Amino acid sequence: MLKRIILLFILFLLTLNAREVQTLFSYSTPPYVFKDGSGIVLTLVKEALAYKSHTVKPVFVNIGRGFELFKDGYVDATSIIKKSSGLVAYYSEPFMHYENVAISLKKNHCKLRSINDLKNYDFTSFQNAKVYLGAAFAKVANAAGKNYSEIANQRQQVYKLLKGRSSIAVMDKYIFEYYKNRLIQEGKIRSDIEVVESNLFEPTAYRTAFKEKQLRDDFNEGIRALCKTGRYDAIYKFYSEKYFKKRR
Repeated sequence: MLKRIILLFILFLLTLNAREVQTLFSYSTPPYVFKDGSGIVLTLVKEALAYKSHTVKPVFVNIGRGFELFKDGYVDATSIIKKSSGLVAYYSEPFMHYENVAISLKKNHCKLRSINDLKNYDFTSFQNAKVYLGAAFAKVANAAGKNYSEIANQRQQVYKLLKGRSSIAVMDKYIFEYYKNRLIQEGKIRSDIEVVESNLFEPTAYRTAFKEKQLRDDFNEGIRALCKTGRYDAIYKFYSEKYFKKRR
């Protein structure tokens, strides 16, 4: 009886300290984030914070706008961010990785052995890629002038490449595959288009940044619990099998 009372008291304290955490998510990054509240990253963030009884209120924005909203104090947290971003915040431990690659049409025979080779082509990437992909990429992108652009809506980035309106798309390969499959299903592009992925980048580790240290600590504890129980791998497996079953 005493143990039950103690347990109920602990649960009461957890509920008492629970928060609704307004958290920024990028709006065009499936399978990581869907606006219906699902996706790899959204699920990880929700369940990690739920470990300490917090709930998440997603705020969907493009990456560039997210920086300003966080700095101006409109939200409690922002997901998918690097510690080198420049934001003053309490950063979590790395909790996921993007696998960014340079994608080109096979028929164009683009020769990409290093990041520096991008200078020979017109190429696109996601917003703030020059911050996220490192100094070598930023140098090439800055020197490219009009041959380089950053596109907030990554569906449009994929469409532009597959229609031959850009030579290379630099982006996460699973975001690319998701949008490619959708465009094929919608009849917007042919299903026989072949692409080549050039692995020019190391996997990019991302964190969640918080305004408050306690929320950051609670998140880290939740992520560790998800890993320990196997739930972390189960989340990745669920979305992998749902959207990329043939590939994996």
